[in-house]
Amino acid sequence: MEFKFERKIFNINERLRVGIISDSQLSPVRRKNETTFRNNLVLSLSVLKKQGCNMIIFAGDIGNMASGFAYDTYKAAFKSVFGEKIPIIQSIMGNHDYYGLRTSENCRRLFTKKIGSSPFTHYTVNGFHFIGVSPDCEKMSDGYRNILPYLKIEIELAKKERGDRPIFVTTHNCAENTVYGSDDWGDKGLFDLFSQYPNLINFAGHLHYSLLDERSVWQGAFTAFGTQSTSYVELEKGKVNGSVPPDAYMFPMGYLLDFEEESITVRRMNFRLGKEEKPNMSVKIPYAVTKADFISERKHNSLPVMPNAYGHTEYDENGNTYLCFDKGESDDFVHSYAVFYSDGTRYDYFSDFYKGISSMADKVKLPVYSKAPGVYNIKVYAIDSYGSISDSYTSIDRSEVRRRKTYRRKYFLLKVISLTLTERFLIPWGFGTIFTLRFSATLTSKHPRIISLT
Repeated sequence: MEFKFERKIFNINERLRVGIISDSQLSPVRRKNETTFRNNLVLSLSVLKKQGCNMIIFAGDIGNMASGFAYDTYKAAFKSVFGEKIPIIQSIMGNHDYYGLRTSENCRRLFTKKIGSSPFTHYTVNGFHFIGVSPDCEKMSDGYRNILPYLKIEIELAKKERGDRPIFVTTHNCAENTVYGSDDWGDKGLFDLFSQYPNLINFAGHLHYSLLDERSVWQGAFTAFGTQSTSYVELEKGKVNGSVPPDAYMFPMGYLLDFEEESITVRRMNFRLGKEEKPNMSVKIPYAVTKADFISERKHNSLPVMPNAYGHTEYDENGNTYLCFDKGESDDFVHSYAVFYSDGTRYDYFSDFYKGISSMADKVKLPVYSKAPGVYNIKVYAIDSYGSISDSYTSIDRSEVRRRKTYRRKYFLLKVISLTLTERFLIPWGFGTIFTLRFSATLTSKHPRIISLT
């Protein structure tokens, strides 16, 4: 099958400011009440409008599955924010946008009809090339194999026209072994192609990993950014508070590209707080890129520090135990905490960095899970994004872990059924019946943290 790119040229008589967002994963069917994810999308667009954005790039997974209603909701969100003065919009599909309509061709046809543009676009805006390329199927880590030759043609065209100017390529899947999370979800084919172009700047969705972590910016043979999502944050496995941590769906984030006189500034935007995060660590992309070497090395920080030698234990009325201590300190931020018990066991927790660096609580309160009741001496260490652990620690001596009360969880079984059937079996195989759609939409809207496995 051939993949034809839709090419357009735009010249706007004002400073170019581009917002980049991803993974709204909107409900596939109408519901009585507004969904969290739609509200997050509207909030994100509202902040970008206030920032003067005249172009918006969306990196895939508009809906939680291929759905005309989800696409209509997406367009309505833009209209509700921008009115008649809609900015340039470049949207691509993600793996979720391929779920539910039996064939990839049907999904692309629905996208084109509803969104009003091809899933494969090449826009030239004020002389800068923006290539938006959807995966060609629902595969999570190898969705670009068939389209790579066509993508190469578009990149070569941009290179021929603009030389060493930055070429912006938006994909849903990220290139393998680049940004934070790409070791699990990356696409090898993209890496091999992108590595041929040092002036290529890749923005990718799919991962949901926090863009506040410096590993979400990568530079090697080319430059890559992870875009997080407007729906919810997802992080790596292995922490006690889960890969989708508490309140993960409350802090949508994305990027703002500010095209200045000499360079492009890439700013991290926290849409919930309506402000730029880590302004002292924004990225400057020069207008001439002969080698991808404009991002400074950021992993050689000092070791994090635990400032207070002692913490304490607290309890609630249900018998839950909490470890309480002053937050750790770092050159950047404390990514997680390692909790060592006197019986030799270790449990790691994410900090709350994904909510916003300035919003991190000064007092940390970690719930104790899956620990046998008893009295323990505990040491808590701080860990940064690169795995460096503090020399100092906080002691919680003679900490009593109490037996928790257990409760019947009303929706637990339904959550499991929804995830298993709709995400893993029914939808990918084309059995997206009205029942399945409504069942999934109802559950996931009530419990937005269960909607997606990336």
